[in-house]
Parts: sequence; C-alpha cells; structure tokens
Amino acid sequence: MQTYSRLNKISNIKYNLTGFFRFNKIKILVLIFIAVLGIFTGIFTATKSGINITNFQGYNLYIYADGSVFSFDVFFYRMLSHITVLVIISISSYSIFLLPLSYILFFYRAYLIGLNCTFLIILFGFSGIFTSVIIIIPCQIIITFIFIIYFCLMINRAVEKKRFGICNKPKFINIFLITLLILTLLNFIETMLLILLNARTIFVI
Repeated sequence: MQTYSRLNKISNIKYNLTGFFRFNKIKILVLIFIAVLGIFTGIFTATKSGINITNFQGYNLYIYADGSVFSFDVFFYRMLSHITVLVIISISSYSIFLLPLSYILFFYRAYLIGLNCTFLIILFGFSGIFTSVIIIIPCQIIITFIFIIYFCLMINRAVEKKRFGICNKPKFINIFLITLLILTLLNFIETMLLILLNARTIFVI
C-alpha cells in the first residue's frame, strides 16, 4: 500500500512538471534564447575588449582577479543580487509595460556570465577554464533555470489574478521564499566551491 502511495505521488509530480513545462514552453524557450544571446554577447565583448594578462590592471579588474576581495562576503553580495532579480521579476510580471525589464535582466545576467568566464579564461588559462566549466557555468545555469521557473510562476499568477480577480494558489510569499531558499543553497555551494578550490572570479553574478 505504501509502495502504491509513493508511486502515485511520484506520478503526480511527474505529471505536474510535464504540464508546467508544456504550458510555459513558449516563455521558457524565449528566455533560454535571450540567455544564450546574452552569453554570446558577453563572450564577444570580452574577446574584443583587448584585455589580457599584461594590461588587465588598467581596467580595475585586478582587485577582483587577485582574490583580495574574494571572501565569504561574496556570498552576501550575490544574495543581494538574487533578491534584486526576484523583486524585479515580481514587479514586472504585473504589467505588460514593465515586462521588458525581466527580459533585459535575463539578458544582462547571461551577458555577465559570458563576460566573466571569458575574462577568467583569458587571464588565467587552464585555471580559468577549470573555474568556469566546473563551478561557475553549472551553478549559473541552474540559477538561471530557477529564475526562469520563478518568472513563469509570476506571470501565470498575474494572468490568473487579472482574469479571475484573485489567485490563491500558489501564494506569492510561498513562491518567493522557496525560490529564495533554493537560490541561497546554490549560492552557498558556489561560494564554498570557489573558496575551497581557491578559485578566482571577477564579477559577482
């Protein structure tokens, strides 16, 4: 009986997830396209910037690249960034005129990811590749995906509230806090990996 109940719960979760992605596939694909475009723009900008190991101090990047400001403080800087993104997505979801803010935000975050990883590779070679491929890119892909899901949930709530005048499920505060908790965990993991592996980063995303 317990086995049947467990299988039923798993089946329900799978069904709900499949339904969610099917219902929001257009929004998800658009945001993925924007993110990919942002990453490639960041890569292009970094490669065309002319920054290299011999002149990067002139661009005020050495403060970050030498690790002098990289401590656990970065965790809180990134947390503030995540909260800001959640707030902007939440506000922009309630008006079609504000909605472009979310798209710009997704593009900008992806742009910084591409810029950051490319600078790391240019400045630190294999070490930069290791940091980018093993730590930054996987963590940032997951974080971006969490933001995409949050965006879809916020848009769906706003549409339902506009259509029916009320939207009780899921409650905004629950979505916000659960998303923030997941982002905090991912932020902690990324920060600890960077510290434990003595890895360097340039931008706090």
